[in-house]
Amino acid sequence: MRAQEPSKTQLRGYETLKALFGHELDGISCQALADRFGTQKAATLRDLQALETAGLAEQLPNKRWRISPALGREVLKIFNNVNQAADRLKETASRYGIPIL
Repeated sequence: MRAQEPSKTQLRGYETLKALFGHELDGISCQALADRFGTQKAATLRDLQALETAGLAEQLPNKRWRISPALGREVLKIFNNVNQAADRLKETASRYGIPIL
């Protein structure tokens, strides 16, 4: 049985979440996101509020939006795991006398 395709609204929400990356310090405005995706500001605001409810985004005092610190910490787990795997590969290559590029 094939999983149901995500709705346009869901896909727009995922794209909104991805667009928040890179705006961790000052955030990005709802209007800038709406302009980026060619959607109404109200729809973008609903997407951002849904992401906020899910703990994935937060609104800053300047009314701009960014990914939530909690999501940032989860992303760091991936980064740390990849680094640990790279360290293990380097150590194993070293033990076998394989040059590390």
